[in-house]
Amino acid sequence: MKSLLALLPLATACGLDSQTLNEQEVITSIILDFDGTRFEFNDPDGDGGEDPTIDPVVLAAGNYTLTVHFENRLEDPPEDITEEVNDESDQHLVLFTGSAVVGPATDNATGPLAQTYADEDVNGLPVGLTNSIVATPGTGMMTVTLRHMPPEEPPEKGEDTLDIVRIDGFDSIGGSTDARVIFDVTVQ
Repeated sequence: MKSLLALLPLATACGLDSQTLNEQEVITSIILDFDGTRFEFNDPDGDGGEDPTIDPVVLAAGNYTLTVHFENRLEDPPEDITEEVNDESDQHLVLFTGSAVVGPATDNATGPLAQTYADEDVNGLPVGLTNSIVATPGTGMMTVTLRHMPPEEPPEKGEDTLDIVRIDGFDSIGGSTDARVIFDVTVQ
């Protein structure tokens, strides 16, 4: 299977926080780290003419801790956007969907990656920078989406957000997509 880039807005405003407008963030790289084995989306020239590269995720069956990192490699040294996502975790959610994923944001009954959130924000809601993965043999596609969900009345990020995505898709939740990439997945 060929890896596909679904969408990666590279200069997306992260939106309003409780006090000010955040700077526009550029995300050129998304790194998936499965206990030290890394797979990357990388767009070295940002929203330029070169095509991005997307590593296929190839794993042995087993249990993993998946950490997700976001970077702007157009800066020197590269800027770690993950720090901002973590600092504003009550306003961000990393979602895992696609045919390779069985998890709280999917309606799949089968897939090679069973995902559960292993981190939460100050409100006890999932963030998705750290996840538990049980990998079993199979193939599919995994879409990784970073969603910015600023607090509003009613809040955009809530206890039912994952259920809403699972049932009705991304268009049914508030906020905006900061980044979205599709990874090919093979578990042997």
